Amino acid sequence: RRPCSRVCDRRTPVHRFNTHETHLHSSSSTMSRPSTSMSQFGVGGGEGPVPFLPGNSFVDPNRSNFRKSHAFDYRGGTAIEFGVPAKADATAPVRPQSRASAGPDSFNQSGRQSQQEEFVPAFAGLDGKVLRFEAFTTEQVPENLTEPFRVRNFTILYFLVDDSIQINEHRQANSGYAQGVFMKRHRVVKRAGGKQGEDFVTLFDFANSPDVELYNRSFRLITCNAFTEQFFEVNNMRLVFESQVPEDKYMAQRALTESRMGRRTPNQGGGNILDSPRSEMEQFRPDTNMSMGSSTGGLKRDMREKFLKYANKVLRFYAQWDDRGSMFGQKLDYVINYFLQDDKIEVLEVKKSNSGRDPFPKLVKKQRVPRTFKGIPSVGSKEADFESEYINEHDFAVGSVVEIFGREMYLYDCDSFTREYYAQQHGTEQSINQLEPDAMVEFPSMPLPPYNGFGSEHDSLASYFNLIPKPRKFDATKMAKMDTIIFRWKAKFDMDAMTSPNPDDFKRRFVVSYFMGDGSISIYEPPIQNSGFAGGKFLERQRIIRYKSAQGFGDWMSEVDLLVELPGTVWINNYPFILMETDKFTLRYVNNGRIDSLVDINNIHAKIAAAGAGKSRQLLDTFRDHDNLGTGMVSLEDLVTVVRKFDFDLDEDELIALMAHWDIDKGGYIDYEPLVSTIFDR
Repeated sequence: RRPCSRVCDRRTPVHRFNTHETHLHSSSSTMSRPSTSMSQFGVGGGEGPVPFLPGNSFVDPNRSNFRKSHAFDYRGGTAIEFGVPAKADATAPVRPQSRASAGPDSFNQSGRQSQQEEFVPAFAGLDGKVLRFEAFTTEQVPENLTEPFRVRNFTILYFLVDDSIQINEHRQANSGYAQGVFMKRHRVVKRAGGKQGEDFVTLFDFANSPDVELYNRSFRLITCNAFTEQFFEVNNMRLVFESQVPEDKYMAQRALTESRMGRRTPNQGGGNILDSPRSEMEQFRPDTNMSMGSSTGGLKRDMREKFLKYANKVLRFYAQWDDRGSMFGQKLDYVINYFLQDDKIEVLEVKKSNSGRDPFPKLVKKQRVPRTFKGIPSVGSKEADFESEYINEHDFAVGSVVEIFGREMYLYDCDSFTREYYAQQHGTEQSINQLEPDAMVEFPSMPLPPYNGFGSEHDSLASYFNLIPKPRKFDATKMAKMDTIIFRWKAKFDMDAMTSPNPDDFKRRFVVSYFMGDGSISIYEPPIQNSGFAGGKFLERQRIIRYKSAQGFGDWMSEVDLLVELPGTVWINNYPFILMETDKFTLRYVNNGRIDSLVDINNIHAKIAAAGAGKSRQLLDTFRDHDNLGTGMVSLEDLVTVVRKFDFDLDEDELIALMAHWDIDKGGYIDYEPLVSTIFDR
């Protein structure tokens, strides 16, 4: 019956057809795996053996557990096996042996032991067991005398469960390599071109030699962890390591440079990396378990807490940078914003009109600012490594100086929120505005050159102010508004004030005109027969500098210099002119539109008497015709009508002066009979 037993064992597991009481085990017993021999069971309580053959199957009607039996399961994420007795040391794997090293007696003995003890498969006993080695390789650097080779550090992981290997390269800043996983996990063939399943690298290749060859690349072992060392010791295998790691000159030079700049650098040597408390990359990784604590200490900052507490809250200080000690230096104003949520600083330049500087928005963009700038940090460095070297809120105080990238900023004031923050959080009071007014500095000015006689003075000075002369600028608004306002005077030479007068100049007469639109003056000489002077333009229209002006160019004559009491003397281009009389337009401008007080009433009476000689009776009858009520009084409108009817040739100002003189009670009416008798009975 042994051949039948083998057939049953190969095809399918054996089912046990016992009664319900026999099928359910007690709580103390465990479920066993299916047997590899012919199963025996009792039918109806009998004990006769019945082979498991087609047609001899039996279904227990009292069965309630229909779960499929199995030997392996996962409990709490751990692979377990049912029915495996506890062992003294389940973590220490047995040294693997090949079939050639074991004789037939050992196999028979192990077979008998396997029948007595439960079998533990390799994937269950060695699952999660990994051997860890530290190794390095050297690579030649061609055409470089200062760096003949480079040293690359690796971690070799050997997985005992399936003899697969994974290689990870250590990360080094600015190494130029794509570091990380150097070789993915898989079984490595010893020889290139070997067939799959033949001559794979095993753990025996790591023993008795410091060199391990993987894909024609030689890795030299440096050290291993404690588990790997114990594993090889238990299995009577010897490990050999390289005693000295060659120095990488390039990384050593970088470490020396960064140490001089006050930065921490990773370990560049080949020491025991596994024994160090923190790995190379962990030395630069921020510790998330540390809280902010003191902003001036070495503890890391809790950025999340600061963001939730101080989001959108900014301390604002007003500062000055005095750079007048250097060539072309100036004193400039800035606004310093300190962001509480991330301890960053922003410096803005205060733009002033006509300062001659480009409106550059920011002197320093939002960033962490060190107290003393020592140069640009190396690539890969982080802010957490220099936390105590950055400026924080304790470094700001009104009246103090803060250095920002070599510029000494004097803090002279802050806003109201900043004062309240320091008072509540730190119990300090910020001072009031500490800005002192600058002393008045008189800069020397170059005197203007004298007039060279070509063109006007504007034309002469245009070549002084600009290399390419520019035309004079006009105020177009003032020109459009006041160009029609022109003051005129009748004038003559002041013979007494002239230094060397010509006797014939006393007969000359002039018309002086002042233009309010641009402040220019022109003088016209009317021609006089047999005077010896042709007449015409005596002075072209232009702006005139005041007589004996200390300023010179720019001190122009205005209407105030010409509106003097008549007759009066005015100097124009070193010529004295006597202003004898002016026109009525100028008189109205000076007297705010009223010149009746300046008109002589006797001249008006004489003018009416001369024009209406012998018409006194007719004039009196005309006044009576307009006096409908017979009161002897007429209004201003009636007076104007009568004057126009008799053509007395009186202008508006003379009519107003005549009405103002005879309207005694200021009621708007005059007594016409005394008026006629006074004019014609003189």
